Amino acid sequence: MNLNIYGLSIDIAWRDKEANLAAVAEAMTRMPQGVDIVVLPEMFSTGFVTDDRDAAIDLAERNIDSTVTALKRLSAQYNVAIAGTFIARTIAKVFNRAFFIEPSGDDTYYDKRHLFTPGGEARCYNRGESFPPIIRYRGWNIMPLICYDLRFPGFCRNINRRYDLLLVMANWPRQRINAWRTLLAARAIENQCFVVGINRSGTDAAGLEYPAGSSFVFDYLGNSIGNPYGTIGIAAQCDEAAYHRHLERFPAWRDADELTLIDRDILAPAARKQQERPAEH
Repeated sequence: MNLNIYGLSIDIAWRDKEANLAAVAEAMTRMPQGVDIVVLPEMFSTGFVTDDRDAAIDLAERNIDSTVTALKRLSAQYNVAIAGTFIARTIAKVFNRAFFIEPSGDDTYYDKRHLFTPGGEARCYNRGESFPPIIRYRGWNIMPLICYDLRFPGFCRNINRRYDLLLVMANWPRQRINAWRTLLAARAIENQCFVVGINRSGTDAAGLEYPAGSSFVFDYLGNSIGNPYGTIGIAAQCDEAAYHRHLERFPAWRDADELTLIDRDILAPAARKQQERPAEH
């Protein structure tokens, strides 16, 4: 079946969960017919809080607290999956955590592995230790990423076509929008998959701007297939039949090296060469 995506580039109210949840709920009343997945920006409920670990701890929630509970109600009400990220906590750690909530109530989580050190994220949050999960939903294999993860192609590598759709939730500011758009298209082409990149809009507490129209959906050829819907939405349909015809005609994924081969043939010799250099005096 085809998969219908609806992305919401909301202007996130700083540290105001109630206002942001209300904005999502209101936007969902006006979404297109037949949506399968609603995608929200990174830290949609609070903004990208990286200036104060104590504030991040105060804002953090468990997977069973109010934010996820509210999203589960919306997911069931509209029969759609909802994806995004929020500030999550365990007893001792705080994470930038992606969620994928299904109408059945099933939920899947991923803690951001590549923390954005230039913006202070590594000072506020703990690094995720697991690889992103592959989520099976309505006949599609889906992998979530969070913002900065997108810059690391090895991490995104679609070995043996493990996934069909890459979801990227982000707070990517105006000065780096060209990189954002280019990397999304590159990940689509090199991994022969659909890529959905949903960015926030507006201006954050640090004065960084996030331009309208900076959310994108690319197909497996790197073509932009997203269409504006309302003032903050983007809608796209992922065509399953066309996708599988392309993979049959042009199965480049079969010729890709396994990462273990890269480790053995490239990285390991380079490391040995480094170790064999004579010490400098």
